[in-house]
Amino acid sequence: MNCARIIKIVFPVILFVTLLGCKSRQETPRAKNAAPPPNNGEIKSISGQNAAGTIATSPQDKSDAEAAAARILSQMESGDFSTIYKDANPGFRQIGSEELFVTKFQQTRQKTGPFNNPRELSFVSLPDKTYVLVYRLENERFKSERRLTFDRQKNGKMELFGLNQHDDPKK
Repeated sequence: MNCARIIKIVFPVILFVTLLGCKSRQETPRAKNAAPPPNNGEIKSISGQNAAGTIATSPQDKSDAEAAAARILSQMESGDFSTIYKDANPGFRQIGSEELFVTKFQQTRQKTGPFNNPRELSFVSLPDKTYVLVYRLENERFKSERRLTFDRQKNGKMELFGLNQHDDPKK
């Protein structure tokens, strides 16, 4: 009996919240390292903006993140996955063992082959001071999009915090 009463009370409340939701505290659904879509081929920079709309990312941060991304992209193309893993942020290394990381990316590289001419699609500076760069790479068989997330350490070094690669066969 008590169970039936509770269900009669709780079910309408759940239904009401599900249908209407709580609009006052909703955030847009977006992953930490999600990047915005490209802006007509231009590099788009988003950051914590003030009321005037100026970008809070320092030129040094952007330059350091782009240099770190160039280093990672070069290491990926040369197959130096072990160094990528060892030099990455400790939070990144929690994804699994170095052996697993190296094996997975070697398999991916064998499947797709090497890529050429990385082109930066977007640069995003997040409020937590992480920097996300998205690159497009291609070869004769595949198009690849790589999202690299960096975090500046207390020693000043930009460390790889996230790596995401999506490959699509060319048609």
